[in-house]
Amino acid sequence: MSRRTEPAVEERTPPIAPPAALPALELPGYRIQRQIGQGASAQVYLAVQHAIRRSVAIKVLAPAAVDDAAARQRFEREAELAKGLDHPNIVRVYEAGIHAGAPFLVMEYLRGGDLNWNLRAGLHMQNVLMVVKDAAAALDHAHARGVVHRDVKPENILFNAQGRALLSDFGVAAMLGEPATRAVHGTVPYMSPEQLRGDAVDGRSDFFALGAVLYLMLTGRLPFTSSGGHALAARMEPPPLPPELKALQSLVRKFLAPAPEDRFQSAAEIVATLDAVRLEGAVPDAMVRTAPVATSEVEAALSDLEDLGERSPAARRRLTSRRLAAAVLAGVLAVALLAGGGYVASQPGGVTRALAFAGLAEHPDVTSAWEEAEALRVDPNQSLGVVVAAYRQVLQRDAGHSGAAGAIAAALEQWQGDAVAALDAGDADLAAAKLDELAAVAASPAATAAANADLPALFDRLDDLRHAERLLANTQRLLARSGLDDALSADAAIVAYKEVLRLLPGNAEAQTALDEIAIHYGALTERDARNRDVVGAMANFERAVAASANFEGVQAVRATLTEAEALQAEINALLQQAAGLRQAGNLIAPAGGSAAEIYRRVLATKPDDAVAVQGLAEVSAQVLSNFRQLLARGELDAARALAERAPAAGIGDDPVNEMLARYEAELARIEAVARHIADAEALYRDGYITGPSLDDNVVAHLREALRLDPDNADAARLLSVAATRLAQAAQEAYDAGMVEDGLLYLDLALTVTPGISRWRETRERWQAEAAEQVAAGSFERR
Repeated sequence: MSRRTEPAVEERTPPIAPPAALPALELPGYRIQRQIGQGASAQVYLAVQHAIRRSVAIKVLAPAAVDDAAARQRFEREAELAKGLDHPNIVRVYEAGIHAGAPFLVMEYLRGGDLNWNLRAGLHMQNVLMVVKDAAAALDHAHARGVVHRDVKPENILFNAQGRALLSDFGVAAMLGEPATRAVHGTVPYMSPEQLRGDAVDGRSDFFALGAVLYLMLTGRLPFTSSGGHALAARMEPPPLPPELKALQSLVRKFLAPAPEDRFQSAAEIVATLDAVRLEGAVPDAMVRTAPVATSEVEAALSDLEDLGERSPAARRRLTSRRLAAAVLAGVLAVALLAGGGYVASQPGGVTRALAFAGLAEHPDVTSAWEEAEALRVDPNQSLGVVVAAYRQVLQRDAGHSGAAGAIAAALEQWQGDAVAALDAGDADLAAAKLDELAAVAASPAATAAANADLPALFDRLDDLRHAERLLANTQRLLARSGLDDALSADAAIVAYKEVLRLLPGNAEAQTALDEIAIHYGALTERDARNRDVVGAMANFERAVAASANFEGVQAVRATLTEAEALQAEINALLQQAAGLRQAGNLIAPAGGSAAEIYRRVLATKPDDAVAVQGLAEVSAQVLSNFRQLLARGELDAARALAERAPAAGIGDDPVNEMLARYEAELARIEAVARHIADAEALYRDGYITGPSLDDNVVAHLREALRLDPDNADAARLLSVAATRLAQAAQEAYDAGMVEDGLLYLDLALTVTPGISRWRETRERWQAEAAEQVAAGSFERR
């Protein structure tokens, strides 16, 4: 989990939970992937935001807590406080609201796990100090806005993919100056004495909790127990740190001082103290972790000593005298960890590193990192993130190691191939698990451009597979409940199965079901034709052909229907009815009473009927024209609804595909305009009106926005603002005596908006004044 300029340590990804059925939660604009957290009063889900394909965490008040006034108040308070907090070390809240009666928060999704998980896996000592600095920076931001967190603990310290620590969960936070209520909020082992007493607290109480977290990271145990220990905290110091960490003893003591005035008073003071400790070089080059040392690690360390003795004469001479000491040290480390301690080098070759730190063995080289990565790669229980992180460890030790770089690319390619195979096999759960891991790694520098480029299309395929599975299950339940004889249910089933085939071409289940529906309604057609029920026969035959145009026995059924009495008269009556519906504007709606459906009914019986063919073509053309008009007026929802109704009405694939393509293109155009305007606003804030490049500046982005949307008022306004700022810069330069600069900026302003006459007049006046000064010999170039 290395970052910035810290020593290289392992980047890790928390284990991915086994795939589970999608939760019942549905939130407009988001695709729920799986539940990733469960608390006493809230549930957390991993989701993808449709509009920008961003992974987010959605925290929802649990159903059992919806009617709990206190839990609801804490949840809503967290949402309210989040609006005023915007800092790189605080988990961002993108959206808050209420859906189906339950409050929810849409938050930044962090892939690096919480502090507890990272401690179990192992943190380098330098990263331990960076966690404290990150948390202190977050608290400083909150305190400056009058917010006291009151629940700083490992569960509320999360990590992003780059190893940055972020503070989360402001559900029990308080505002500075709020009167004390004597109610105790927070987690007891981390509470300051004043917080335990129910007194009013300030930021120094959060620093006390941060000190308890630091003590836990360094030792693997809490400084004070929850059973009476805090009563002693008012007059006792925490247990001393291990001897190897004595350089940090005064730091911990100041964090955990019983009296607030004796603690750190600000985040700046904490950061300065931590930097001083690091500069002194007193921080061990080692790891801390809370997981026990396995016996296999100790045996591997002693085996490493044997190998060193065989290869190196100097090591062989040391081996006899140090072997016993090494075994004792390794045993002591293992016992210390099993008893709750946490100080050991737990990078690849962890116990060997501890021996190296004690001067009893050589430091592991690139070969040991490579061997560990290779072992992880062939372990079927390891995640992609763990495998990639292991190979990155090799690259951090040897940046030119071609094998590691190729292995990373091969792992990504294999994982992607597994995901594609799962999609091809229709295994949505396995595909989702593979794609989630790919997405987690794609967010890190280990990802390749190809992996990032393919992910959206693969997630779209997964969405299609999930949607098709739901359609199949729902349609099967519908037909099991209503039976094939229920016409409305059959019609709905036909539309659903056709959609499945669109999403999953060649799906055998959907095709077989459509054939069964077609054969069933073909039999009903023959029955009605024999009974002289031509209207019923035509309706049933239309349904059969809609299900499968070439179902078994279709020609015989059509012949029977054609021979029915009064068939042509009924066709003529239907054509007249369709013409009246067209005139009334009922082109594809309502269902069962539209012109398109009447024409389809005629064509199902008599496919070559010229009037019906032409009539359906005219309906299709009019529907397409109506769709274009809706798009032109910006009525996107109405346009989308029209496009979705069209397939069921039988308009035809080409017009429907054109409508869907035009709709997607219009959405893309709107998003592009918004993106160019946002980029222009950001560049304007940074002062890049005509720079830093010809195609990446305020004017260039606004010109492109106006090309896509000539009437966009925001783009026109911002372009005018940019030109005005250039004119102001010109005036400022000219007033400062920088005539040439002033003329240059004024020329740029006129290039942006050439129609401003007063700017042209000013330019002419400045040129004239400059010429007079040149003639008088007083002009000075600047």
